[in-house]
Amino acid sequence: YRSCLCLDDGDWDGYLDLCAPDFNYQVVNYSPELRKDMVWMEQDRGGMAALFGNLANHITRPGRFLRHASVALIEADGATARVTSTFVIAYTELDGISSLFAVGRYNDVVETAGVRPLLRSRQVRLDTRDLKGGSHFPI
Repeated sequence: YRSCLCLDDGDWDGYLDLCAPDFNYQVVNYSPELRKDMVWMEQDRGGMAALFGNLANHITRPGRFLRHASVALIEADGATARVTSTFVIAYTELDGISSLFAVGRYNDVVETAGVRPLLRSRQVRLDTRDLKGGSHFPI
């Protein structure tokens, strides 16, 4: 949930602070036309930091995203846990009109052995396949 709050608020440092040093981020989508997964983005922690640092140079949507995640499954295994969450992302224009932006699942691997949990990996598995322009932000 905290990762969603950080992304909603544009708190990029806060998001990275939730990630392990070997963090991997991936956005995938199944293409029925190709009959296989498409990888839309894949970054390590350093790549995510570079992406966040470069967001100001992109043309972006002027409104606000709001992510709602719901944990569906936690499978703990020693020092890690696999967490599956469903998500819905709404986008609100500056004039106050909201619309559905994307839906899908977060498939996370979380390190649980340290002082606090850290994301080791996040696979964003989108059901939505048309995100329109100006959506360079992590999902």
